[in-house]
Amino acid sequence: MLDVARTADAIREAGLSGWLFYNQFHRDEISDLALGVPRATHNSRPWAWVLPADGEPTRVVHAIEPGILAHLPGRLVRCTSRDELAAAVVAALPPRARVAAQFSESFPVISFLDHGTARLLERAGLGLASSEDLVVDCLGTLDADAEASHRRAALALHGVVRDTWSRIRAAFADGIAVDEADVQEWMGGLIAEARLLSGGPVLAAAGEASTDPHYEPVGRGRRLARGEVVQLDLWAREPGERAVFADISWVGVVAPRPTAEQERAFAAVVAARDAARDAIGRGLAAGITGADVDRAAREVIAARGFAAGLRHRTGHSIGTRVHGFGVNLDGVEFPDRRRLREGSCFSIEPGIYLGRFGMRTEVDAVVRGGRLEVTGGPAQERLLDLEGAP
Repeated sequence: MLDVARTADAIREAGLSGWLFYNQFHRDEISDLALGVPRATHNSRPWAWVLPADGEPTRVVHAIEPGILAHLPGRLVRCTSRDELAAAVVAALPPRARVAAQFSESFPVISFLDHGTARLLERAGLGLASSEDLVVDCLGTLDADAEASHRRAALALHGVVRDTWSRIRAAFADGIAVDEADVQEWMGGLIAEARLLSGGPVLAAAGEASTDPHYEPVGRGRRLARGEVVQLDLWAREPGERAVFADISWVGVVAPRPTAEQERAFAAVVAARDAARDAIGRGLAAGITGADVDRAAREVIAARGFAAGLRHRTGHSIGTRVHGFGVNLDGVEFPDRRRLREGSCFSIEPGIYLGRFGMRTEVDAVVRGGRLEVTGGPAQERLLDLEGAP
């Protein structure tokens, strides 16, 4: 749950009067996560929790669900109508208040406040501003315990990659056929042995399937063929509501060594990944944004002649969900002009997708002590193959 005093400081620093949390049917995941409202709690009526920049919070609940915010601090107001709810929210704030709420022009992932309720509150005299920056402070940065859980998961996933590629090499050495589903099952079993949770099948994509960043095989999927690229993409976290995901991607070729074309493509994504890391290292003190980092990676890929192979942003925030609510390394899809800050956790995963194969290298990183730290283990520097050590 959010730290009330720290969040009030952030509200004041943003020049706002308060932050409005509003929910019904658990549609606003941010409000539930930030305030510690369990999804199992019955939520058939709207509620609001108003945290002012100064003063006591206010809990606004429906008369037939009065206990839903009982665990939170603040004055309690019961209501039975929408007009009463709007009036209670306005009364909890100073005149002509401007408050943060869950909507954003840039990030649909945090736009939970419905337009009708927003208009109702504005007619009642409330000025609304996006909570997108406050969300980063509240849910988009890691404390020490959360970061430790992320680091443990990242380290374990690197072991899963190593063991999975060893199985692929052994199978080909013995002449045993391997399907994409075999690889998925190997990774899934190793993740379970490490006592981690992925929330669903991780990704193994061979040959032309590797050109699809979100590929899902049908049945057993494709059979791995000699000479093909194989992309491994895996994510998992420890059990527990506060555990943080790790999310990594490695790529290899089912051959003794890669072709020149494969080497050139891989070198481009490695150079882009390293350019993103360097840009962050240089720019943290100056307030580098997610969009700035994305541009740095894209420029490298374009300079190497692979601009047409770009399909997605350079990275995404990581938290208790694999795509978190913090800063994304994105200058194109949903341009993120928010600053990377202490405790930010995110992936760095440039990828290029060509006609016959795609390649992506993905590491996770945390901003700690004013510097960037890659988590889990060394980044991939050479393509996995059937002869070299995995």
